[in-house]
Amino acid sequence: MGAKVSKAKRPKRRWIGITIPASIQTKQELLAAIESSNLSEYQIKLYDTYFSNTDAAAKTRFAFNIEDDVGIAIICVLLSEYRGVRSYLASKDNLEFTSISSSGKIRLVRERMGLSKPARR
Repeated sequence: MGAKVSKAKRPKRRWIGITIPASIQTKQELLAAIESSNLSEYQIKLYDTYFSNTDAAAKTRFAFNIEDDVGIAIICVLLSEYRGVRSYLASKDNLEFTSISSSGKIRLVRERMGLSKPARR
């Protein structure tokens, strides 16, 4: 086993808080929706997921004045792909996902969206 790669040499990432359609109620459905969209071109890792019927999603919708019944998720993308993902989320071609917040630190995205760190499983 080799030495651990220093933090400076690891790939840089960005976390993006997004809304997801109310029709999506499982992580598998969310991953399939991402795969069937233009986001499939990018390396995306799914972190937190709160579906439309959860209290956390309702709290975030209220904080951001989102009237639609949507769920909330946090995805991670490489910094090199960040602009492409953000431009897709803002484009008229995208009808499923909307960007709410983004940062280089997941902690900040969670704080802005009013989410707590999920319990480890």
